[in-house]
Amino acid sequence: MSRLWEQLQLFGFNQYEAKAYTALIGLGASNAYQISKESGIPRARIYDTMETLVQRGLALLEETGDGAKIYSPLPVEVFLEQARRTFEDSWQKVGDELRTLEKREAKTEVSLTTVRGEENVLSFCRIMIRRAREQVLLSMWGPMYDKLLPELAEQQKKGCRIKGILFDVEQPLEGLYKHRINEYINKMTEERWFVLSVDGKELLYGHSAERKGNAYYTDDPVHIFLLEDYIWHDILVNRLVEAGSQEQLDRWILPEMEHFFGRKMLPESYWVDREGK
Repeated sequence: MSRLWEQLQLFGFNQYEAKAYTALIGLGASNAYQISKESGIPRARIYDTMETLVQRGLALLEETGDGAKIYSPLPVEVFLEQARRTFEDSWQKVGDELRTLEKREAKTEVSLTTVRGEENVLSFCRIMIRRAREQVLLSMWGPMYDKLLPELAEQQKKGCRIKGILFDVEQPLEGLYKHRINEYINKMTEERWFVLSVDGKELLYGHSAERKGNAYYTDDPVHIFLLEDYIWHDILVNRLVEAGSQEQLDRWILPEMEHFFGRKMLPESYWVDREGK
């Protein structure tokens, strides 16, 4: 029940009002003493709490001939319909006001914003994909791609180009390239990153959403150029490897990568296993 009370507070209830309304829903027509007992609200506070609910139209008050006060709840379906309309109206008005503020003056500086949490990262991605007009570029692992697939497919139906490279995805959308299977990418590394670029104007990149790390949003042209170029080069390398001998090229590429970065990026067991084959 405590979870329901918390949710009701999002609709403008305080804690006592949420407890009183849910108690009244369960009891039906009741007096203040019964509501106080059922809800756990102190008797000293029950009358002012019920008065507030009556004023808000969430409870109906009837006074009997002997002066007793009987409260009845606003029916649940009526409450839900009112709450929905109020929310939608507020959502529209707040959105209009915020968009007006956003357009008042042209931006003079690029932004870099941290986005935290799996649901926030996924929501940010969905919003970006939905407002794409021409092209979405991405580099992404399977679990995150699966959650964004409905939005990507919908945009592709509208004529938006979907391009990029995917890891551990068997049947990607047209325009998306499957990263080749090699032991380093698919077994040896625990890192999971993603890049999402929309129309060359905005970019989100960072830990894959399911890793619950941070992601970073920016409209900086330098970030966008570098990470879009990264996606293209990853696709290019995969195509070159597939055009040649993957086994031979991997044996050359992986040591060269370690040499370039100046650090061991693969465990010794990897090379021992390779020599044993």
